Amino acid sequence: MRKILTLLAFLLSISIQAQDAMKVLDITADRIRKAGNVKIEYKASIFSGSTETASSTGTMWLQGSKMKLDADGIKTWYNGKTRWCYVPEANEVNIDEPSKKEMAAMNPYTFMNIYKKGFKMTVKETVLRGEAVYEVYLKARYAKMEVKEVYVDIRKSDYQPLCIRVRENKDWQRVSVLSFKGNLQLSDNFFVFPEADYPNVFKNDMR
Repeated sequence: MRKILTLLAFLLSISIQAQDAMKVLDITADRIRKAGNVKIEYKASIFSGSTETASSTGTMWLQGSKMKLDADGIKTWYNGKTRWCYVPEANEVNIDEPSKKEMAAMNPYTFMNIYKKGFKMTVKETVLRGEAVYEVYLKARYAKMEVKEVYVDIRKSDYQPLCIRVRENKDWQRVSVLSFKGNLQLSDNFFVFPEADYPNVFKNDMR
């Protein structure tokens, strides 16, 4: 009987943890959506085990499905359909129409759209960069899922994500959010390649 009661208590604690984790993510996702047009400064890294194999820093602007990205000098504009990627060394802009999946891979806030299905989740309170955070852990329920594990560190005071770690295969990707500004005034043209600013650029149209 004692073993059964212990097992029931353990299962109950898992259920409560999952509910708490879902609540934290729901609040976080809601606040990001309400922030509207946002600007994010970040550092992205790829790890093989505990070894960092690549990293980049950049600034990202988001408006719904639209995105502008400036990462290590390479600039990308995406208006929800067309993507322009400008490579300054070649003075070339590549133009294509990527899939939603491709664009989701570039967005550190993709977790907002995936966490409600197919994941077991838990949450604990910890400290990151000297700030109190909720560390939400998501683990895929099914082997066929592309995203296997996710950690999201969310600041307790305002529910802003500070760090997102994702594992698809063996390697981990980490995005550290360095700054976050919401409620910006961004026009639709902000997410379109400004041809007038690049009069001599070579256009590689792959549409």
